[in-house]
Order: sequence, then structure tokens, then C-alpha cells
Amino acid sequence: MGQMIGELVEATGRDRVPPETSAHHLRHTFARRYLAQYPDDIVGLAELLGHSSLETTRLYTKPTGKQLSSRVEQIDINAYS
Repeated sequence: MGQMIGELVEATGRDRVPPETSAHHLRHTFARRYLAQYPDDIVGLAELLGHSSLETTRLYTKPTGKQLSSRVEQIDINAYS
């Protein structure tokens, strides 16, 4: 799998895909984007990723620091409004 990913990255061009791209990076990116588009479909994602346990797939639901920061910024913290 790693060799195939390397060949695909090479064919795409290093200016478009970082050289450190790996199968793990692509899988993680896919999982995050899938859940962003279909937030209620963790079972579907588990199926797509071949996970036998939802606990394994649940790791992808953990929000990033950037996501948490953005969410906090959107909260109306004025107690008088």
C-alpha cells in the first residue's frame, strides 16, 4: 500500500502533494472529511475503513484543537444578550 501511495503522490506531483504523504495520512484525511460531510454515519465509516469495532472508528470523531477553537469563537459569551 505504501509503495502504491508513493507512486500516486509522485504521479500527482510533489508541488500538489507533500512528500511526507502516506497511506495513513490519506486514510485519516478521508475519515475526517467523510465525518464532516456525514457526521451521523460512524457505522458507514467503520464499514468503509474495515474496522470491526466502532471504538476504533470513534478516534476520528475527536475534534482537533482548531475545530474546538472555532467552536468556542462562535459561542455568544455575553451573559446580558
